[in-house]
Amino acid sequence: MRLVSQELGARLPGDVLAEVSKEVPRFNAVPLVTLDREGFSHVALLSYFELFLHGDSLHFFLNCFSRSTKFLKERPRCTLMFVHSDFVYYIKGHVRWVGDFESQSVFQFAVESVWEDFPSREEGEVFLKTGIRIGGGEEETLRRRHFREKIASQVEVRAREGRVKI
Repeated sequence: MRLVSQELGARLPGDVLAEVSKEVPRFNAVPLVTLDREGFSHVALLSYFELFLHGDSLHFFLNCFSRSTKFLKERPRCTLMFVHSDFVYYIKGHVRWVGDFESQSVFQFAVESVWEDFPSREEGEVFLKTGIRIGGGEEETLRRRHFREKIASQVEVRAREGRVKI
């Protein structure tokens, strides 16, 4: 029997880097798994518009007042799940709170391990037809893209001023 997942190391896969780097990314959701105070998994859904790269570091932002933000500040470890029809990765790591920008808390994500998931031979012709999809029109796409760029530029300014260690 073959394993259905394998550890790839501690670097973001090229598939993920390519998607996060796109000006207009796929309309897929990225589950973010944190732990609540009782140790239960807590899942939030991010869109690719809430993820960005600064240098080689992956960053994401969440509503300042969300439970996920609270949980990450209390226990700065999480898993990001990139689920697509052509790849599935579970990326485990720890986060560092960068700061709040408008209504969003920004976190820098440091990869600790990457797991690739795939069906075993025993599962036969089983495959994912699609990832977790979200919707949005052209106007919403532009709004989200501009908002992501604004937050990324604020992180860049703070990093240049030495107020954020990246």
